[in-house]
Amino acid sequence: MSLKTAKKSGKRPMAVPTTSKKTGMLQKIRLRRLLYVLPVLLIIGLVFAGVQISQLFAASSSFKLKAMEVQGLRLLDGQDILEASGLQVGDNIFDVDLETVGSRLEELPWVKQALVVRKPPDRLIVSIVERRRLAWIELGQIYGIDRDGVLLPGRGEAMESYRDLDLPVVRGVKSVQDSLDVGIVVVDSALVQVLDWWQQANAFDAEFCMNVSEIQPLEDGCINLRLVGDGVEVRLPVDRVTERLSVLKKLMGRIYRECPEPAYIDLRFAGQVVVGSKNAGRRS
Repeated sequence: MSLKTAKKSGKRPMAVPTTSKKTGMLQKIRLRRLLYVLPVLLIIGLVFAGVQISQLFAASSSFKLKAMEVQGLRLLDGQDILEASGLQVGDNIFDVDLETVGSRLEELPWVKQALVVRKPPDRLIVSIVERRRLAWIELGQIYGIDRDGVLLPGRGEAMESYRDLDLPVVRGVKSVQDSLDVGIVVVDSALVQVLDWWQQANAFDAEFCMNVSEIQPLEDGCINLRLVGDGVEVRLPVDRVTERLSVLKKLMGRIYRECPEPAYIDLRFAGQVVVGSKNAGRRS
C-alpha cells in the first residue's frame, strides 16, 4: 500500500526503526547480559581465591596444632577429649575436618554434643555438652540413664558428688534390643514415660523426689514409686504431675495418722485415695 493510498483510507503510516534506535536496543541487551554475568564471575573469583588461601594455610608451618581449649567439661578431662578426637600435636589446624572431629567426640557415652572451631594460629576450641545421669536402670545389670534414654556407666565417676549418685533405680523395663552397652539409646515407650515423669517431678518438687528410691512402670500409663525409709509404694498416673504430687503431699500426714503402717497409697482412682495397710488390708 502506498503512502498516498494510506492517507485516503485514514490510516497512519507504519513507523520504521532507525539505525540509532537499533543500536540503543542492542546496547541495553548487552548491558543486561553483563549484569547477569558479573555476579557469576565474582563468585567464581571468590571461590578460587578461597581455595588458594586454604591451600596456602594448609602448607604453612605456622598453623600447627599446639593445644586444644576444651570448654564444658565436668566428668571428662582434656586427655579424654584429645584421645577421642584422633588429633595429634603438630597437625595443621586447616587440614582438620571439624565435623569429623565433633562426630568422634560425640561417640563418647558422656558427650551429648561437641562443637569444634579453629583458633589460629595454633589452637582448636572444643565446646562440650556432657550428659547427666537422670536415674539408674536395671537391665540385667545396673546402668546410668540420661533424659534421652542413653545408657551411661553403672558406676560413679571420680568427679560426681553424692547428690549426683543418689538417684532412684528404674525397674521393670524390658528392652527389646539384642545387646545393651553404654552409649546406646534404650527404645521403650514405658521408659520414655517414666523419664519424662521424673524430670517434671524433680522440676516441681526436688525435695520430695529425694525420698524416691525406685520407679516402676505399670500398665495403662501409670507408675509405682517406692519411698525410702518404710518402703511405702505410691501408685499414680503419669499425667498431671504437679497436681497429683500436690494432692499426695497434702494427704501424707492424714494417711499416717489414720493408717500408721501403710503398705501402699493408690491415686489411680478418680476422686479417692486408696491406702493399703500392712496390718489391716485396704482402706479408702
